[in-house]
Amino acid sequence: MTERISSMGPDQLLTVAESEGLDDGQAIEILRNPHCSAEMAERVAGHRRLLGSDRIRRLVCSVRGMPTPRVADLVATLPWLGLLQLAQDPKTPPTVRRMAERRLLLRLPKLTLGEKIGLARRTHRALYGPLVATADAQVVVALLENPRLTETDVVEFLNSGHTHPIVFSAVLRSPRWAPRRGIRMAMARNRSTPLPVALSALAELGPGELRVLAEDPGLPEGVRNGVLGLLKKRGNILGKTML
Repeated sequence: MTERISSMGPDQLLTVAESEGLDDGQAIEILRNPHCSAEMAERVAGHRRLLGSDRIRRLVCSVRGMPTPRVADLVATLPWLGLLQLAQDPKTPPTVRRMAERRLLLRLPKLTLGEKIGLARRTHRALYGPLVATADAQVVVALLENPRLTETDVVEFLNSGHTHPIVFSAVLRSPRWAPRRGIRMAMARNRSTPLPVALSALAELGPGELRVLAEDPGLPEGVRNGVLGLLKKRGNILGKTML
């Protein structure tokens, strides 16, 4: 039955959705069928025993045209992973996606450390800021490992005026982000960067990048001194090498 449901048209699908003996597997295939309408999803949701499945509740919410109050009730029952999957499903209507993201934000303070780490490794841009704001080193490290994260995202939260020092330290230790010149330049320029971290960020920059920083009128004074010291030291080394 499951294989045939995946290829059924609207009329057949509705008939199956109304059958008393509908099981979890059949319900999932109905909800995943491209012909599944809000009416069919409502019929599935009408089988109360099926709503014990997180996956079925999530799939019902993702069907376009479902009544907002019905979706809101179901979204409120989803675990954090179900909310994340709903928000990231390309088939989820934008209003429902935002609803899932808001629910995740409300749930975030109550999540365990392990759950926050799991969320950080899988999440998307809407949750980056709130996760960084937890200022938990393990959560930030997990976020830096997230494959969805881009260099632009990292620079953006480094440049936030209220970034916790833990974040700068985690980025500097990250094998993925620390070698990137754009990241190191951003840390050097940011007045919120702890001075020891900013000076460490200078270490892998080349002479050209150091000169750009030296000419930046907004560069923090302690960092400027570090830049000039490195340029002087490297100039001496280059001079000795050439002799």
